Amino acid sequence: MAIFKKMISDNIHGTISLTKTEDEIVETAYYQRLRWIKQLGFTFYLFPGATHTRFSHALGVLHVMDRVLKAIGLAVSDEKLFNPKVRDPQTEFHRKMRLAALLHDIGTFPFSHTIELAYINHWKRQRDHGFQLPMANHERLGSHIIQNTDFPGGITPILREGGIDPRDLSETIGGNSPLVLANQLLHSDIDADRMDYLLRDAHHTGVKYGVYDLDQLLKSLVAVDYNGQKILCVHESGLNVAEYFLISRFFWYSQIIEDSTGYKFDLIAAKIAEYFLEMGQAFSFDELTQDITQKPSKYFTFNDSYFMAKVHEYLAQEKSHPVIRELCEMLAMRIAPKQIKIAPVEPTLLQSTEHKAQVIKEIQRASEWLSAELMKLDPNAWMIFDIPNRDVQFTKDHTSVTKEAKESKNMHPLLLRDPVKILTRHGEPKLLVEVSNSVVRILSQYRNFVPRIYVGHKSMELLEKNGVLERMQKMAFKEDIPLKIS
Repeated sequence: MAIFKKMISDNIHGTISLTKTEDEIVETAYYQRLRWIKQLGFTFYLFPGATHTRFSHALGVLHVMDRVLKAIGLAVSDEKLFNPKVRDPQTEFHRKMRLAALLHDIGTFPFSHTIELAYINHWKRQRDHGFQLPMANHERLGSHIIQNTDFPGGITPILREGGIDPRDLSETIGGNSPLVLANQLLHSDIDADRMDYLLRDAHHTGVKYGVYDLDQLLKSLVAVDYNGQKILCVHESGLNVAEYFLISRFFWYSQIIEDSTGYKFDLIAAKIAEYFLEMGQAFSFDELTQDITQKPSKYFTFNDSYFMAKVHEYLAQEKSHPVIRELCEMLAMRIAPKQIKIAPVEPTLLQSTEHKAQVIKEIQRASEWLSAELMKLDPNAWMIFDIPNRDVQFTKDHTSVTKEAKESKNMHPLLLRDPVKILTRHGEPKLLVEVSNSVVRILSQYRNFVPRIYVGHKSMELLEKNGVLERMQKMAFKEDIPLKIS
């Protein structure tokens, strides 16, 4: 068979080339669904240009993965890569990593992580009530699509025909490959996923925090043999570009993802979606997994348009829950809620796990106190309280990495997936956070923790009018100080 190469023009990377297997996957309904899912959720409410999709991002990750493999000497020639008849181990590894990049977001929820948060919260609530259910997230949906669509129009037979084991690919996408390098390439502090979305998101939002020198970073990457494994390292000569990448990601994440304006609408959307799930007015996670294999065309509709149609339908109803109706109106018409920024509910730089636990306890007490005060003023008032699951950090500090290594069956820290490794001029691999002249070694000790409390406009007026916020400013929410509910 002649060499097959499909060419796609991309506004970030230029020309992206696809193999026959990749092209067939892109043409499936499962992959085309990603055209209808925004990469950054409701961030476009703040940055109008941020309407780019998971479809373009995943193609970009494939392209970056290919460039990384070439940079570290693990790629094969185009003559081998694009010839379906070639099946030697190195060619298959090259293809597998490209496919892992292409399919890493195949199970994405509407508005990306926004609606996924609702499904995760709903799953937690069911778990707390004694239901034994599988975790509801995009990783499980993606794995199900890859391994269980073994029929015409599915992805599974395309992978098998291309010589790819769907289960092995799914493990690689999940960061659970027995090969440390494979996990690093898609799931580490400097990976193909981050390399694409920093540049892509910076371009579409117009915020340049995520801009870094991709060419220079690629030149500094090297695959090193260590304890029977290959590990991805940055050569010491590229220390500064690696650190610039991590610092750029920190500020990009703080400005774009954690920005108070855009994130407000993500939380409102998640709250609405949770209600729809509780009331049986949206696809349950079980329905989604069934539709993936039984009704692909129905699953295709599970995208941004699906969720917004639900919101619009709810607004058209004569009878509705007053709180959910208000939230739907705010989301549909871009009416931002009011944010309460009073200690301890304010951005905080954390310095340790113990510090974080202390701050969270204080925030929870403050939230409970404020909620009780608000309910006395208006029993129908609502409050959205958010403690982020992940901190915004440059990278894990040395103490955290060492602890993680010990908990991972005494694994050596250099074999952990996430931390950046530096190859010294003497050929010795080291953790970035061990390098004496590393700026990130110092910055890694700090994490930006951004808790939030949002309320409606009327609720804010009531809180201010009755002096609740003024009292809140004067209160201490330490665990050893009794709370007084007036």
